[in-house]
Amino acid sequence: MHKKVDLLVIGAGSAGRYAARSAASLGKSVLLVEKGPFGGLCILKGCMPSKALLRPAHVFHLMKHRLKDLGLSVDGSVKADIPAIVRMKNAMIREMAEDARKTIEATPGITLLTGSFSFTGPQAGLLGDTPVHFDKAVIATGSRVHVPAIPGLEEEWILTSDDVLEMEEIPSSTLVLGGGPVGLELGQYLSCLGSDVTLADTNQNWHPQTDPQLAREYLGTLASRGLNIHLGIRAEKFERGAGEKPFFSFHADGKNHKVPFDRVLLATGRRPDTSGLNLPAAQVQTTRHGHIQVDAFLRTSNHSIFAAGDVTGILPVLNLATFHGEMAGRNAVLPVPVTVREPVVPVAIFTDPEYARAGLTESMAQARRIPVKTGRISFSDLGKAIVYRETEGGLKIVIHAKSREILGVELFGPGASDLVHTVATAMHFHATIDQYQEILHIHPTFSEIFKYLADDMTEAI
Repeated sequence: MHKKVDLLVIGAGSAGRYAARSAASLGKSVLLVEKGPFGGLCILKGCMPSKALLRPAHVFHLMKHRLKDLGLSVDGSVKADIPAIVRMKNAMIREMAEDARKTIEATPGITLLTGSFSFTGPQAGLLGDTPVHFDKAVIATGSRVHVPAIPGLEEEWILTSDDVLEMEEIPSSTLVLGGGPVGLELGQYLSCLGSDVTLADTNQNWHPQTDPQLAREYLGTLASRGLNIHLGIRAEKFERGAGEKPFFSFHADGKNHKVPFDRVLLATGRRPDTSGLNLPAAQVQTTRHGHIQVDAFLRTSNHSIFAAGDVTGILPVLNLATFHGEMAGRNAVLPVPVTVREPVVPVAIFTDPEYARAGLTESMAQARRIPVKTGRISFSDLGKAIVYRETEGGLKIVIHAKSREILGVELFGPGASDLVHTVATAMHFHATIDQYQEILHIHPTFSEIFKYLADDMTEAI
């Protein structure tokens, strides 16, 4: 058997599915191959399962520690049934993956096959033992968990994010290495359910491009809700005395620390999943970290092959992966590809409270030598936050000093992942802060905080 298609898409995660549907909508024959299981990172091991676990964990923490603020109490003890939480998560994820599969199978022009693909040439490869020839291709194989080699770290202690999603017993103490979204979200999940969690990160300023004041307040709030956070760690090493509990020693904040632990969650990043593809045969170049290099059209070094999603090393978030997947699928089959615009990309961390941002931070703008003005406001000044007893949080907006166009927004607080779209939408249409100030907001709402800050920045009454 031999297959010849207009477009081959490798990987049926978010980017791959959007690429396949985009090309099929233009009347092209598409072969979508997936080594399995079907669904991609977001559905199977990322966005959706982690949020399915975080929701009950946050409610559990609220009931145990914060009901008094609302004048409420619970008779008897509040318990968390971890196996039941994991079972409910798994049921939801199976349904989501099946729905995604049905959508692909119902799309005219797409053939979905399961198997491992490897290139044998610039426009050819093998799906198992079956030769495949394609006019164009899109690589969307995503990323995989990366377990770095750390001296002294024993394999029996290690947890990955995949492991945490399936755990039915919470460790009594957990060391989290890495202060990104995975470390913070899953670290808080474990903390809410009773683990003594210490999070350590080598970055002194958390994420260097964020606003330092906002970052300090955000991490301080997470610390007040149970996380022990250490930034800028140095001289770190793992140790274990005879018959003793293992511990992690490091230097931070001018002091030496020794943190005992039961398990270590490695949240130090992911790596592109290109194993087995035989990219050299396809004449596709990668960076030293293994990411596939793409140009402004999302073409690789082989202009017959495009790439999208986490495998490219561009910001690894789903909204950008689906956008780039759609554009890669279109560009691959159009007679003349179009330059892929740089969209406004909102990003979020789904802790309690949440963190979100879109566009440029002040430091990003300064690095580009863009003159800016900024404004900030606290949720403690917001009516709905006060009556809901959710006053921890803050907002910062960055505007162009001359044109007054809104360039960026950064915030943490209740519902930040939803709120950020209010300003991201304005940024998409290149609105100025003066134009935004004219928009009416319902009172009282959390989104009203943007209106108050716009009033301050325009000196409106």
